[in-house]
Amino acid sequence: MRKAAFFLFFISLPVFTLAQTIPDTLAFIKLTDGSLYKIFSSGKGTKLNTGNFMEMNLAATYKDSLLFSTYEEAMPQYSLYDTTNFPVPFKEVFSNIRVGDSVILKMPTDSMLARGQAPAFMQNGEYVYQYYVITNVFNTKEQVDSAQNTHAALAKEIAEKKQQEQLTQILDENKGQIAQDSKIIEAWLAKNKLKAVKAKWGSYLIINKPGAGKKLAPGDVVSINYTGRSFSTKKVFDSNTDPAFKHAQPYDVTMGQLGTVILGWMDALGEMQKGTKATVYIPSSLAWGSQGAGTDIKPGEIVVFDMEVINVKRTGEATEKNTVPTKKTPPVKNKAVAKPKTKTPIKKVGK
Repeated sequence: MRKAAFFLFFISLPVFTLAQTIPDTLAFIKLTDGSLYKIFSSGKGTKLNTGNFMEMNLAATYKDSLLFSTYEEAMPQYSLYDTTNFPVPFKEVFSNIRVGDSVILKMPTDSMLARGQAPAFMQNGEYVYQYYVITNVFNTKEQVDSAQNTHAALAKEIAEKKQQEQLTQILDENKGQIAQDSKIIEAWLAKNKLKAVKAKWGSYLIINKPGAGKKLAPGDVVSINYTGRSFSTKKVFDSNTDPAFKHAQPYDVTMGQLGTVILGWMDALGEMQKGTKATVYIPSSLAWGSQGAGTDIKPGEIVVFDMEVINVKRTGEATEKNTVPTKKTPPVKNKAVAKPKTKTPIKKVGK
């Protein structure tokens, strides 16, 4: 976990400024669920009313660790203001909020642990501190979209930098396992007299049918047919061409969006073009790693995918009429790498 000090310097600025007109003895108010809160307010900001959209910067800390910060992401959060539908304790805390107000909310880990809402590293008898600064209010969703767009470019740049740092860390931490799996794959390929291309992160591709045009690049939306199987047992564990797996339709991947598919997919696709058919051998650390997945993918399992790029929408191109929509639930995920966010959805406070 990253230390919270850097963030707290910035979050304290609006709180400190507002606190100049308020006695320092302002006490925390206790709520029925055991949470405590303080509101620092000048009393001069625009009061929020039901149906407004509020813009806010927020963060959460636990002990000396920063759990989340919109300041780090350079993208404020936006929420429909409707306290009747806010969960406890936000229903009371935000009942009379104004633009410019700052809120400190102490949430006991005891109740979070009891509800199963706390991560494993949290302990009883502690608090999670949440900090909110209400920065603006809007009347329409169009105004919210416009406000988001002013933050989008910087937020995207920061997200991409974080992604690259996380990717570098993952590859570095797993280089030993990737090297070990590579020896196994290379020995199998040599034994079977198969020629493969090695992608930059360590996946191996046997090109069964070359494609045409430019190689796939970040931002391209790629429609794929695939079948995945275990390297050791040859058992098929997923396919979008076999009706038995109940999702027989092309699957869309946005190149560069790490975290939406396993790293081995993104690695291999970078070596492919529209029309390419390939058999891809993926080291375990670029797939499901030491955890495995389900009953068919064991921990440390090398996996194999037959992949075909059936369509490509290049960055900036208009969407084709026959483009298959992206499925809601990706068949392959790797949560170790964060997915970039360039838009912040409208959501309810506390969720």
